[in-house]
Amino acid sequence: MHGPRVGKEDAFEQEYRREFLARITRLGQIVEYLGDRATLDCGLHLYERAAPERDLRLSQVRVWFQLKGIHATTFSPEAFGASETVPVADLPVDHVWFWYGAPEPVYLGVYIEAADEYLVADVREVVDRQGGAQMLGEKREAGQATITLHVSKEHTLARATQTFPRRASLRLDGPDFRGRPLGHRMDPLRSELLTLSPDDFEALVLRLLDAHDFRGSIGINLEQMLDPRVGRVRALVGTLYLTYEWTSPLFTEFGSGPESDFRIESPSERAQGKVLIVIHSEPAGTPEASDEISELVRALRGDEVSRALVFLNRTELGDSALWGAWRGLFAELHALPQGLGSLAFNVLTATTIYLEFLDRLRWRIANYR
Repeated sequence: MHGPRVGKEDAFEQEYRREFLARITRLGQIVEYLGDRATLDCGLHLYERAAPERDLRLSQVRVWFQLKGIHATTFSPEAFGASETVPVADLPVDHVWFWYGAPEPVYLGVYIEAADEYLVADVREVVDRQGGAQMLGEKREAGQATITLHVSKEHTLARATQTFPRRASLRLDGPDFRGRPLGHRMDPLRSELLTLSPDDFEALVLRLLDAHDFRGSIGINLEQMLDPRVGRVRALVGTLYLTYEWTSPLFTEFGSGPESDFRIESPSERAQGKVLIVIHSEPAGTPEASDEISELVRALRGDEVSRALVFLNRTELGDSALWGAWRGLFAELHALPQGLGSLAFNVLTATTIYLEFLDRLRWRIANYR
């Protein structure tokens, strides 16, 4: 009497799938569909990184996997050793299109029996190297049923696990800002941050500068040129490779009149190239002009510094003396200081940075759209 059969391919799939789950389960909670209709084998809801002695907490990051296996008879050890990529054939074009457009990251996991190794690559990255959405769209329009994706041998499972925490999904159901989804409902032009801790304020400013490709920073001993009662100040000179743009709430209408709901927006300020960065993270007093400061400005202008970007951990709507003092100090470098109202614009329009600092942000003015 013979029992039910388990096909060779089914057994192979069960084996590499079970082993894959065993290798990733330490990173988070496995997520699975009750029915096999989503063209996704499983997902992973990641844990936050924490000290070993603490309980694990789930993060806001989920990633998904579609797993494939390639027999050694199909792709031999010799072929694997000689090739820089592994071809994953007969993938339905519609499925690849679905993975490519998914709101959460989808990885193609490939088990190579000949090497007993998993390659795991973000589907978007693989498709983009082969022509991107345009290539997929053309194949769909032509009625092509399947496609072969080529996964680089550099995309090991170990490498992929390093990328998982950097992935994020974004809600698109809220109002956008000039056509850009923000992932929140706050008005970037009419909101204001509460004072941050000095460390958090400095970290936030440096992160914004990094996002604008600020390079070659050199420290300036500006704090030593000022009265110690001014408070904590950090100054840098470097080059903005990408244009940094900001607005000022001082020139923005917050309310509207009875005859019209039209509201004036502040004109945009921009900076690119060599700049002076001043971060007044713990204001205790206002800076005053001095011969030493004047000499610094002359030297900076001679060194082709085009503008001073001054960041204040205070509201420009209520601390006009501080704002005006910094503006006057670096007037020759066209300083228009950013306080916590202006800085809110940059934070709220840089969604990845907003989400990164979300747990540290508090709001003095929170206007929603």
